[in-house]
Amino acid sequence: STHRCAGAALLTVFPHHHHHYTSSLYHLCIIIIMNRFVFLLLTCLVASSNAFSVLPSVQNPSQTSLNLFGGLGDAFKNDDKLGERKNEGLKGGVKYNEQILINGKSVKAVVGQPIKAVANSARVKIQYDCQKGDCGTCMIKMNGRKVKACQMKVPAGKCVIETL
Repeated sequence: STHRCAGAALLTVFPHHHHHYTSSLYHLCIIIIMNRFVFLLLTCLVASSNAFSVLPSVQNPSQTSLNLFGGLGDAFKNDDKLGERKNEGLKGGVKYNEQILINGKSVKAVVGQPIKAVANSARVKIQYDCQKGDCGTCMIKMNGRKVKACQMKVPAGKCVIETL
């Protein structure tokens, strides 16, 4: 009510400033309300400041732990029951077959490699269609037998390939 009385007194003295005065009063009330809201918000945050505090951790320096969501760190721990780590990959190295002839060309290839890849590297053209072994478009002679090239791999022994 004191604001109204002061406002009425001002309006009596300066009647043409009525709109400017009420707009300023409105903005002043909004600022006061916002200040109180911020004060209450900060009070709540200070009251629950444990949520933002950093607690000192005491750890054994030789051991690390991830205490995410109640011990998810165990998911990243090494399994000691597995024993010593082995070198992964091809055991005993790559096995090559140097006894391959494709249309009379001598070729060196890896045992188990697809015949298609070996023929491509030797620049020998074999026609393919389905690549599943259903159509028979890729028929070749391998060691005297008719076979589908898309299904064949390099054997360990002597191999003579002829395109048809």
